[in-house]
Amino acid sequence: MALNEKELNEVSGGYGPWQQYAKGSYVNYGQYIVYTVVGGDVLSGIAIRFGVTVQQICQWNNIKNPDLIYINQKLTIYPTILR
Repeated sequence: MALNEKELNEVSGGYGPWQQYAKGSYVNYGQYIVYTVVGGDVLSGIAIRFGVTVQQICQWNNIKNPDLIYINQKLTIYPTILR
C-alpha cells in the first residue's frame, strides 16, 4: 500500500533518512519487491523506506553481515509500506 504525499510527509517529516540512504530502484511484485542497491545505500535506510527491520532484510536475503551489501545487489523485501 503506497502512501500519498500528505501521509508521507507526516511519517517522514518531509525529507527523511529513507530518501537520503535508499536511492535504489525497486520492482513491485505485489507481495514483495526486489530492490536494487546503489552506491550510498545502507540496510537501515532501505529498511526505513519500506517499513521493515534490518534483521528482516538479512533473514529474507541470507545476509550474514548487515554492514556488507553491494552495488547492484538484488534484495527481496516484503514491505509493510511502499514509498
